Amino acid sequence: MIPNKKQMDLTCGCRDAPPLVSSLLGLATLGALFVLDLLTILKHHRVFSANLISHTYTSPTLLPTPVQNQKIFIVAQFWTNAHIISERWGQALLDLVGVLGKENVYISILESGSMDNTKEVLQILDGVLEQNNIPHLIVLDSTTHADEINAGPLDEQGTPRQGWIQTTTVGTQWGKELRRIPYLARLRNTALKPFFKFHDEQEQNFDKILFLNDVVFRPQDVLTLLATNQGSFSAACAMDFHLPPAYYDTFALRDTEGLGTIQTTFPYFRSIESREAMLKGMPTKVSSCWNGMIVMDSAPFYEGLRFRGLSDSLASKHLEASECCLIHTDMNVTMPGAGNRIYVNPSVRVGYTVAAYNTTHADPDESFVSATQYVTGVWTNRLRRSVLARETKMMKEVKRKMARWVKEGENSLEKREENGELCTIDEQHILIWNGWKHV
Repeated sequence: MIPNKKQMDLTCGCRDAPPLVSSLLGLATLGALFVLDLLTILKHHRVFSANLISHTYTSPTLLPTPVQNQKIFIVAQFWTNAHIISERWGQALLDLVGVLGKENVYISILESGSMDNTKEVLQILDGVLEQNNIPHLIVLDSTTHADEINAGPLDEQGTPRQGWIQTTTVGTQWGKELRRIPYLARLRNTALKPFFKFHDEQEQNFDKILFLNDVVFRPQDVLTLLATNQGSFSAACAMDFHLPPAYYDTFALRDTEGLGTIQTTFPYFRSIESREAMLKGMPTKVSSCWNGMIVMDSAPFYEGLRFRGLSDSLASKHLEASECCLIHTDMNVTMPGAGNRIYVNPSVRVGYTVAAYNTTHADPDESFVSATQYVTGVWTNRLRRSVLARETKMMKEVKRKMARWVKEGENSLEKREENGELCTIDEQHILIWNGWKHV
């Protein structure tokens, strides 16, 4: 006898089971994949932490042979930084000289128009350096931001000065305003004058240039930075932090594809080459960086490399680029191939406050990314890469404005070429009497 449908349902009771079993199997598979992914990421975190330690150098005797006893030109610029210098920076510099050896360094410090007692603090530091026979030059410039602005956009002969542009600001004194970036570039070049003087007058060359911002650092940070990629680099940058876990210098940092970071927290980068190296805790190739502390190969500077800003005609399109980013794109023009040897070293972290520095050096193993942060960062990065377009709205706007600038210059005597598109953002930075502002 063939059972009817009702009898089949009563005797078998399994018509609805296959979909349920299938769903359970699907969930179990997803769960297993999730666990496997989590365990794999945690394994990578252990490798990341181990690499940070293995690439940290605490003594000059441990440095790779090519890095030992190199001649280092140390550069710093200050404006209204008295507390920072007296609290920690000055002593950190002296400690660094003690480690590198005063016979291997020259220190050039430029101060310009500070609004506090930075000049007095630097005069004390100057005395200490002098007493210890440490080669140095500290220049105290009385020219303030107000003096720079009051000089006006025309010189004594009525010729337009570079670095002045018209903006949308109403009621300005001169009808134009003074740009911040060309001003900073000029100061950086001024601070480098002793570097070139030694070369021109004494035929003495330096191997590396160390640029130091007003950051918290230890001698081992500089040693580790010098040892980046066994000392083989065009430029090597620290990671800088003000409010960790977010990194600070978004203005200058670009990955190997010339893109700004996709997130300000670990692992930061969109490009696979930069991201994978950072995930391993290894020196990470980038297109540009500064990040509070950077060591640069001296050779491009001897070949004519200098700091600069965008041209005024391009900046007038409401565009700007950091001189600390443009130096890298120009370096690659000065010495082709140098742009492929720029690194961020995650074993080196500096802070703009003591708290920020301590936070990024809190773990005994010197890791600055916890396992939880590592896992979250990997997953967040995946999501952002899948959702966010590679070319941002700002990138499109920059490209459009630069194309228009080139087109408008076809009948101009100005040579309208710019290799620093990757550095350029849709902003304007104007110098004011007590700092700077966006326009």
